[in-house]
Amino acid sequence: YIKIIGISFCPSDHFFSSSNASSSPNQSWQSSGFSNGSTESNVVEKIAYATFSSKQQQPLSSNTEQQIQRDANGAKLLLTTLFCNKIRREYISLMREHASLARRVFESLLNALLCVGNVAHVHQGQDLKALLGACCSAVASVAVRTSIQQSLNQGIMNIILPCRNSIGASLGMAVNATADMPSFSPTVALRLLADIPGEAQSRNDVTTTDIEALLQMSNGIPSQQGIDFTINGSATDVVMGTLHMALSGYISGGGEQQDALLCLTLNALTKWAEACKKITLSRLLESSNGNALSILEQLVALLSSQSQQRQWSSAKHAEDAIIKSAGALNACIENTTDYGTQSRRSAVGSLLASITSPAEFLVAPFNTSESQQWEEAAVAVSNLASTLAREEIDEIATCRLPGCSDLIELLLGLQSHPIHNVALPVLEVWLALQDVPTSDRHPTLAAPLYQQLTEVVLNRVAYPSTFISWEEELDLESSDFNEMRRLSTDVLVGAYYLLRSSYLETLANIVMSIDSSDWEVVESAFFCMCSVGREACARIKSVKNAASSGRDSPVAADGESTSIGLTQVVGIICAGGAAGVSQRHPLVLAGIANFLGCYSTVWASSCPPQALLEILAYLSAALSVSGAAEASGKSIRLVLIASAGKLTKAATSPGADISVALTQSMEAALNTNKQTIMASVAEGCARVSVQLRDKSKTRATLSAVAAPTILRARSALDAMTSSSTVEGSGQAAGQADAASQALASYLGVIRELVRFCDGSSSRGRAGDSHILSDVLTAAWPVLNDISSHPTCRANEAVLSGLLDVHSQLLSVVPALIGPYFKDLVTFVVKAYEVSFCPSALDYVSAAVESFDSEESIGVAAGLDENGKDLIFNQLLAHLSQCTFTYVTQTKRPNECPQLIKALFEMAQRYLLFCPGALCQCPEFSSLFGLAVACLVECKGEVESTRATLIFITQLVGWKHIRLPDAKMAKLTQFAGGIDNLLAQHGEAITKACLGGLSGGAPQMLWPSCSECIFSITQHIISSTPDADAPNSVLCTWLRTAMIEGSLVANTKNITPEIGTSVIKILCDLAKEGTKSKQKAKMALMDFGKIAKGEASTDVLLAYSTA
Repeated sequence: YIKIIGISFCPSDHFFSSSNASSSPNQSWQSSGFSNGSTESNVVEKIAYATFSSKQQQPLSSNTEQQIQRDANGAKLLLTTLFCNKIRREYISLMREHASLARRVFESLLNALLCVGNVAHVHQGQDLKALLGACCSAVASVAVRTSIQQSLNQGIMNIILPCRNSIGASLGMAVNATADMPSFSPTVALRLLADIPGEAQSRNDVTTTDIEALLQMSNGIPSQQGIDFTINGSATDVVMGTLHMALSGYISGGGEQQDALLCLTLNALTKWAEACKKITLSRLLESSNGNALSILEQLVALLSSQSQQRQWSSAKHAEDAIIKSAGALNACIENTTDYGTQSRRSAVGSLLASITSPAEFLVAPFNTSESQQWEEAAVAVSNLASTLAREEIDEIATCRLPGCSDLIELLLGLQSHPIHNVALPVLEVWLALQDVPTSDRHPTLAAPLYQQLTEVVLNRVAYPSTFISWEEELDLESSDFNEMRRLSTDVLVGAYYLLRSSYLETLANIVMSIDSSDWEVVESAFFCMCSVGREACARIKSVKNAASSGRDSPVAADGESTSIGLTQVVGIICAGGAAGVSQRHPLVLAGIANFLGCYSTVWASSCPPQALLEILAYLSAALSVSGAAEASGKSIRLVLIASAGKLTKAATSPGADISVALTQSMEAALNTNKQTIMASVAEGCARVSVQLRDKSKTRATLSAVAAPTILRARSALDAMTSSSTVEGSGQAAGQADAASQALASYLGVIRELVRFCDGSSSRGRAGDSHILSDVLTAAWPVLNDISSHPTCRANEAVLSGLLDVHSQLLSVVPALIGPYFKDLVTFVVKAYEVSFCPSALDYVSAAVESFDSEESIGVAAGLDENGKDLIFNQLLAHLSQCTFTYVTQTKRPNECPQLIKALFEMAQRYLLFCPGALCQCPEFSSLFGLAVACLVECKGEVESTRATLIFITQLVGWKHIRLPDAKMAKLTQFAGGIDNLLAQHGEAITKACLGGLSGGAPQMLWPSCSECIFSITQHIISSTPDADAPNSVLCTWLRTAMIEGSLVANTKNITPEIGTSVIKILCDLAKEGTKSKQKAKMALMDFGKIAKGEASTDVLLAYSTA
């Protein structure tokens, strides 16, 4: 690298030897030992040719010359960037091992920088600017890593002092530089100063605190060196004095060069303020350099009306000055180490006072940015104003200082700004203001401010009036819009807590009074009401609870007025019925639907049953509008759940029937052809139906709700049947695909209806028909036809849907399913042999649990205890064999994670509910071996690996899980076999788990890995006759995995001492029993953090036992 740098940046012929002065760069390059046969050498030849001044070859045209120069500069840029990256990685060790070579690195880069700096001072091309920046970064990267024992920041000071002297000399100040001190142009000096903090922060061998200390460190700089101003020896002090000098010299202007240097000065100040927390407002105010203004005063001048009077050489420099000045001041305000001091209070007071006319601090640059359409400058001003208000909110909230009210007015204007990054930072100010008690605020910053703020936010989060869809929207990004709404929610909640009922009243008035053509304002008002829905509902509920218990509350009147106002709004909304739905903009309709769902508990407590049915009818009508369907489906579910008690109570009246309303809602959901909407409405209908006191009405209502779905499922099945008879038709294939998707959705609806009919309240009295009996009678023929149709069995979505329905039926109505169980199992096995659908294994899991928890299903199926164990034993053996073949011949475990997950969830259910069938299964040992292999084969996939770990953990630690005595007796009978499996695979399991903790698995799996290791440790220690004596096998497993294992050896953070310490902690905790499991898991997860370098070894001290 040093050789190439020397050739590439050599300014003249002197790089080549005098004896070879007449040779060309190409010849000299070859004589240096480099081949010219590669592309790399051709690039270097171009670099050398562009650098070699004699050029004794044939003259080239001007265009060719320029192209060669551009190619050379590009190659130099790449070379310097690569070298800089190498320096960041290796220079620290290079200094220790090859100090002379490290010095040569610095010298070569410094020479290159001087060469490029001299050229860039004359030529201002973009390629030279980029190259100059790369050279400055490279020199700075060396400087921040150069140190000696007596002076740890020697390299930094060796750069800062020449920069100071160079800038001073350019301003005509007397300097006392030594002969060997390099002299930079002001541009190079300021770029170097700006790069030093960032390069220091890029060091990964020291902490952030140490980096800041390095920049602040005293270094005993001789005070007689350089310019005549006081320094105390720290890099920060010298830099601040230098930048103050530069700022004072360049701020008055005088052309392009002066403006460019001013912007570079401001950039350097920003970088140092961001890196050094001690560069605060107080430091800026107290800085002095003769009779010059302080840095703070000069920054304020650049961000006020005074800046407009300055003659800028270009608009670009004027914009950059605003951006850089605001950035520097913003960084200093955020440095709060001087918080509470008198100097900071003086600085803040000065800033606030400057906001007022005529200085117009912040206001003037923002207005200029708006008039000139400088978006980045406007963002910088917004960030600065927001930071000032947020950090000094306690002072500003009182409005005692001049300028506080002006700042609040400016922030309100910024909040309403259409540019996302201008408005976004201001939200943090209002959140900070919420933390100030209203008693400590000026009265205008309480309710009056938040009333105004609510209207500002409402307009800011509204859609554009020309909005049609995000695909056609060019002026607004959907991500920006959604982020603004998401972050505005907390501000609106704070406004509601302060304004209470008047908040909702204001929004309700907007909803009622705004013309329908201003749909975006109406939609935004509904959004603002929905944002506080949870808080408003909780308040109304607390008020009603207080009233019902006879406790009078001071907020009762407010809660009552809120409830009345909301019911009036919903009454007006629903008065138009279906006709009103068609007149609404789709986005307004979606907002109304969200509003009706958010306040569902208010309607349930305050509206009569007829009004609730009108709300359901309105939402059902809104399902037909595609833009509002999703929101309407969710809201129907919420309204039905919240009002189930009131609706079912009203249904007991003579002639009352809610089944019609529920059926209409279900049919409207089915018309959307969207599975999530259908499932949401089906859940709501089922939850209402099961609360009916009359079980006959429940059966009739559920049957009515399910009838449209069953009918459509039959039609979809017929469509699939007819399409399958037409071969080679693209249209038929499309129809079959659409029909299969529809059928899968309808099966999902039936599953939801069955699922939410579970529970003791739905079972009725002994001898009564089950509430699902009528639904099952109607659906069973369709389910049978689906199961017998080859196309349905071949379609994974339909098959999964069908098996999910059967799993739910098995759990909810086991007695009704029992007679058909053997036929169903036969169907499940055949389907699994063909499709390997995970839902088939889920069905078996549900069956294992149902047969254990429900005696009625065993009786109905004609199976006693031995028969149950036999059939499930055979079932497990066959399914395991099929799975083994599949994952070894067709797909690897990592290619079918859902299948692996379902397999070991099924195995876990066997362990808990039918352990005899599991342990006597002829494939038991192979199943355990597959589980161990999947810990590695699944490659960290979360769901499958977690299911596998849970199975192994519970099987190995079966003694410590709570099971009935009969099941414990079964496991005790086969304990020897389990121990043999552990002895065979224990080392592999331990390696996999500890490897996962050391970085081989996602952090989400760490708890499962830790519990598995503890389970193994506890089982072996509890089985050892002498519990106090170390178990050699266990210690070998742990030591091999933790200290010698390849998975753990990939981190340098785990030493043998750490491994030994963790092993001792784990064994000691395991001796204490299950009560120490959580502590052991935490210790192992801390071990994982140590392995990743996220924690120190000190965290292990908390787990050491006496």
